[in-house]
Amino acid sequence: MEMDKTQLQWLVAGIGVLVVALIYLWSSRARIREGFRRRRRRPPLDNPPAMDSGESPLADPILNTQDLKDLGRITPEHHLADKVLVDVEFGPVRRHDNASPSEMALDTPESPRPARREPSLSDPPKMTVALTVMAPPGQPFQGPDIAAAVEEAGFRLGASNLFERLSNGEASAAIPVFSMAHLREPGTFLSATLDSLTTPGLLLFMNLPGPLQEMKALDLLALTADQLARTLGGSICDERRKQMTNQAFRHLRNEVADLERRRRAWVQPS
Repeated sequence: MEMDKTQLQWLVAGIGVLVVALIYLWSSRARIREGFRRRRRRPPLDNPPAMDSGESPLADPILNTQDLKDLGRITPEHHLADKVLVDVEFGPVRRHDNASPSEMALDTPESPRPARREPSLSDPPKMTVALTVMAPPGQPFQGPDIAAAVEEAGFRLGASNLFERLSNGEASAAIPVFSMAHLREPGTFLSATLDSLTTPGLLLFMNLPGPLQEMKALDLLALTADQLARTLGGSICDERRKQMTNQAFRHLRNEVADLERRRRAWVQPS
């Protein structure tokens, strides 16, 4: 029981100390606030008016020494110059508080405008189209069968030892619409060895533009490849020897059509 009385006495003493501390802090706060009010009412005696100063409080000697003339300018050599829609230059704004109009004119000369980029005169658009006619696995094409098939399809053996398909079969045509090689090195056809030739496939290729309009040349190439495949018992594939599908043919036609559009838009050198 004595212990309980002692604890109660300590608790009462602690509460009393806390009350005294709060009273002291409250009175100190009131004195501090009164001191602030007196300082605010006191007129400034030492500081001169800011408007009387001849120096700008925002003047920065580091910024004033920097050359900012090219800030924001995109020159013709810039990698984004071809994407600029409007020629705009950003320059620093300089204040002329005491300068005469003539001095201001001399101090801010008109910057030369960057030269407008001219359309680049590149080489004309072109592309190479290739198809392969592949023999069944383990059944290579034979030379005599190839000779009969190419004669039926309107080919001739050219000076480069490649079979050439001319426009409308005209023997006088200088440039073939497309040429044909075989897939065994060196790929050329020799009259002396044609009868003994065996090859896993044939390669038909052409460069566009050529003697025929691009889409007509593609149609002739596809029809000839189909004719050879039917005659020799093979299948039409792309240049990587993958089976050509209807989707692949449509994609190839779209590429040739895109070439035609780019050729029409091509800027020819004067």
